[in-house]
Amino acid sequence: MGSQLILDRYRPLRELGHGGFGTVVLAWDTRLQRRVAIKRLPFPVDAAGVPRRPPGLTEARTAAMLSHPAVITALDFETDNDEAFLIMEYVDGISLDRVLDEANGPLTLDEAAAIAEPVAGALEHAHDNGVLHLDIKPENVLVTRDGRVKVTDFGIAALSSYAGHGEAGGGTPGYMPLEQLEGREVSERTDEWAFAALVYETLTCTNPFAETTRGGAAARLAIHEPPAPSSIVEDLPPDLDDVLLVALSDRPADRYPDVTAFADALLAHLGDPDAGRSSLAGLVEGRLAEVDASDAFEAERIGMWDHLRGRTGALLVRIVGAVEAAWLSWAGLAPAALEPAAHAAAAGLAGLAGALAPSLGVGLGLGCVVAGLAMSGLPLAAAAAGLAGAAWWWWLARRSAGVAVLPLAAPALGAAGLGMAQPLLAGFALGPLQAAVSAALGGALALLASAATLREAPYATVGLPVFADPWHLELSMGALVALVTSPATYVALAAWPLAAALMSMLSTRATRASAMLGAVGGAAVLVGGYALADQVAHLTAFAEPIASWLTPSLAGAVTGSLILVALVIALGAPVRPEGDAPAPEEDFDD
Repeated sequence: MGSQLILDRYRPLRELGHGGFGTVVLAWDTRLQRRVAIKRLPFPVDAAGVPRRPPGLTEARTAAMLSHPAVITALDFETDNDEAFLIMEYVDGISLDRVLDEANGPLTLDEAAAIAEPVAGALEHAHDNGVLHLDIKPENVLVTRDGRVKVTDFGIAALSSYAGHGEAGGGTPGYMPLEQLEGREVSERTDEWAFAALVYETLTCTNPFAETTRGGAAARLAIHEPPAPSSIVEDLPPDLDDVLLVALSDRPADRYPDVTAFADALLAHLGDPDAGRSSLAGLVEGRLAEVDASDAFEAERIGMWDHLRGRTGALLVRIVGAVEAAWLSWAGLAPAALEPAAHAAAAGLAGLAGALAPSLGVGLGLGCVVAGLAMSGLPLAAAAAGLAGAAWWWWLARRSAGVAVLPLAAPALGAAGLGMAQPLLAGFALGPLQAAVSAALGGALALLASAATLREAPYATVGLPVFADPWHLELSMGALVALVTSPATYVALAAWPLAAALMSMLSTRATRASAMLGAVGGAAVLVGGYALADQVAHLTAFAEPIASWLTPSLAGAVTGSLILVALVIALGAPVRPEGDAPAPEEDFDD
């Protein structure tokens, strides 16, 4: 299955189930670092194929948020343009239908009591809160490793009907009384009937009402009386027959007045729930052995980048933002020849802003760099950097701390001889547009830093003095002028956003394989861009021809960058939202 993040937060691991309503997937919550189960309900589409939001979303959300020990805890209920998502606690267990398969026969009276008691409690709690389940069946009853029972899917049956995935009233043939099958008014006694049918099946391993269609189930109920459970399993007490058959009456008025009354009568004839839980735990453990084998595979799908999202990721980004903002401010104000104390204070304030709000701090630092270019006699470069930087900050960086801190990684990586990794890393982490803009700005900073430290074309590396003495004006002015006046520079620079966009698009599936393919493709774009820049340099009078465009420094930068990006990919697949949705504000925050 695809690995794109659901709701920009949950990493899908494997499918847990599929039905007429949609699918249930096991996912990793990258924010709270835990496994969750997500029920996905696609919206119906109109004649033009456009999804339309069904009614009942508010009611479904309310019903899903019930709080009871025997009800699966709903953590959240969200929607996007074409789906509803119910985020639930992940239960380490199996459904009752699989328990019955594992038992290979009827459950004991103790085991039936361990099932019936919590299911009754869950229904009583729901009914007290005005919620009907309307789809009680073994698939919606889960049994944990320690034999505890939880009911799931409150509110989903009705929403499924609203959304066009089932007939009015929800439900499943075989677990629906006649009034529900015929579309008449449903009530608490509708859930009572389904509960009784479930208990009947646990005690006899038979469902006398089972049919594949609603019409067939209605016909069966109209002409057939269910046999007494003791006629199927001789050890069952005859008094239990009367209790179950009353709850299974065709007419709601003939049933028990509510689930509480039915449960009181039922549990009096069943066994010890505590003993039953211990027995159920053994059955569940046997069936979960095959599930345990997949745990190692699931762990592999959860990479380091999933673990770094949330609080840890926010802290790391704030630290990086503080360092970058402080350095940008220090570098940008160097031409102003401020007193050392004032210079340090300005850099410190920018760093503090970067720690509190990385986007703001980096924006302030970038403003200082633009001012430094202007004070250094490079008004065209200052104007270009100012316009590009302002557009980038307003449209992208101010909305996302992650986007804000990426561009300055280019000169830092260039100092290590790995500058070409920046566009690939941007494509790994961001959507195509964000990655392209971040790479373009990062490339411009890297080329300026390379020229400022007397590196030569193709400006593939950055000298360390740029971080301590960023302008080095007496020595670097000629190199800076040569850089910004050469058309070849802009041809080479264009390869950066193209490589980032390609990397991003090929990483859309959010898998390691697709990301590695994107890295190779992006590196090829960078090499091609610099080859084209070499040809442009030969055809213009504005720059000296590059004697050999594939210089050792460029070859080493590309090779080293690919190795670095491969290591990043090995640590985890790209953290990418479904549909590459725009990053929310402060995308690493809670």
